[in-house]
Amino acid sequence: MINKKLSRAVAATAGVGLAFASLVGIAAPAATAADATTHFKIHLNVPAEVAAQWNIWYWNTGLAGVDPKDNTIGTSTQTVNGAAVVKDWTPNFSNDDAYGSYAEFDLPVAITALNNVMRTTESWDGQDAAAAVVDDVATPDVDETAAAKPAIDAADKPFGGDNIFPAGESWWNVNTQKREYPLKDVVSIKVHLNAKLATLQSQGWNLYSWGTTVDAPKLSTIKAYKGKVDANLTGWGFSGSDKYGSFAIVKTARVYAGNTGLVLRRSGKIGSGTIPANGWGGPQSGDFKNTDGNTNGFKDGVLEYWMATGSSDLLTKAPTFVGRYGATATWAAGTLTVTPVRPAAASLKGLQADKIVVTVKKGATSKTCTIENTAYALTSPAWNTPASCDIAVAAGAEAATWDVFVQGSATSLGTALIGPNRSAKVLVPIA
Repeated sequence: MINKKLSRAVAATAGVGLAFASLVGIAAPAATAADATTHFKIHLNVPAEVAAQWNIWYWNTGLAGVDPKDNTIGTSTQTVNGAAVVKDWTPNFSNDDAYGSYAEFDLPVAITALNNVMRTTESWDGQDAAAAVVDDVATPDVDETAAAKPAIDAADKPFGGDNIFPAGESWWNVNTQKREYPLKDVVSIKVHLNAKLATLQSQGWNLYSWGTTVDAPKLSTIKAYKGKVDANLTGWGFSGSDKYGSFAIVKTARVYAGNTGLVLRRSGKIGSGTIPANGWGGPQSGDFKNTDGNTNGFKDGVLEYWMATGSSDLLTKAPTFVGRYGATATWAAGTLTVTPVRPAAASLKGLQADKIVVTVKKGATSKTCTIENTAYALTSPAWNTPASCDIAVAAGAEAATWDVFVQGSATSLGTALIGPNRSAKVLVPIA
């Protein structure tokens, strides 16, 4: 697909280092499906006359046969998943656009990023030219046919060390050693959390992000965070409030929004502790996921999201209700343990509860226990809400059935409906 040029381009920019330090990590394991594919379009801000022969030597694709080729110009055949695949396995930057040169290619694997090093020619050690060989008529039984082999200089590494290119389209500035984005197209994304603004700011809660290509500011530049977090800590602070709770503004380049990841963290001191310098001394959420439940990243064109305390869901619409919980219940050695069960269907889930009141009844007798999130507690805070609670229920002279009811509530939305029917029942045996 990519036209190879035999002439070696020379330019002053060839010695400029490109660390690509804004990307961190290792390429994801490859899928083994025969029809898996990942597309790359990688732009460099140097013209093709400089970079046309530069190519990508890569590894960690996770699938046998998906390997770059040394001493090879143009297409070659490799076996992938038992099938012959003919393509240019070491793509070059021989295309031009308004930004500079670019390489565009597909690899027959499913990966999120490509571990690689850039090199200036098609051969690591160089190779001498060799003329074509034809059959010698004097020895007709010996096939001596061989194609001509061009001379190729030994490769240099124009950008220095190893790089990581994300899947999809990306733009790289050779001189600044960083990814760029065309036309400075930065979008502001509003992220809500159902908690009071004063609580979040006083405890140093903030959003840590990656893949935005826009650097988060120092939190201490926000007046309410000054003295609550380390002076040099960066993150997206909560800066406003509404009827749902609070919100932070995350900035990212539009073209990279789909690769953005978020973690909510508490970076201020807890109790009599000290302020953690690295920002990770308190409770934190898991990675907030896109609405498919599997991937990080913002959805194309969606500029507002809602989070819930104790959850790692990232919702694209403001929640309007708390789901009606079911439950499982067991009894052993004088203790009745109830585990609430959130509805599984997306249309019934609603906002995750941060408080659940469990009530067990037997006739006129009623007992309760409460499950509550402690993320904002002054001591021993935790992000995840406990899964269950216990109620002391002694065995009696006769076996007895206790009915179990659970009712969840969430800050900002209030209490869920509770049905006339029990969520579960449990039999307490004879003493």
